[in-house]
Amino acid sequence: MQTRRKFLKAGCIHCAAMLGAGMLLESCSSGIHLYKAPSASPRLMVPLQEFMPDKNMIIVRTKDLENDILLVKKGEHYNALYLQCTHEGVGLSAMATKIVCTAHGSVFDLDGNVVKEPALKPLRKFETTLIENNVLINLT
Repeated sequence: MQTRRKFLKAGCIHCAAMLGAGMLLESCSSGIHLYKAPSASPRLMVPLQEFMPDKNMIIVRTKDLENDILLVKKGEHYNALYLQCTHEGVGLSAMATKIVCTAHGSVFDLDGNVVKEPALKPLRKFETTLIENNVLINLT
């Protein structure tokens, strides 16, 4: 039978381990800025100031869409990629250099092209326009 002291010590060790695991998982996150866009169907307006100084992409979320949009700055052009896998419609995870389907292993580049199957079609792209200090994403 455990003593009270051993029980408390074991509990503290388990709590510390869980806290450490949580911090480790958080440090593994993509680190891509999330912008919650107001509902504005059929267009979304994303202020350029949402891009962090050393980052070339942001995730755009709106209530109008089931999945997020990855907005990638490529020079003076912006790619707006719908984060839904073309294989079976699963939501995708954006990383610094690629987009990954954690369900079936498909991988896409930051232009939306298939890098690794089972997906065969590129990601859906939305047309973008730069207007003053905003990127306009046309959802139609």
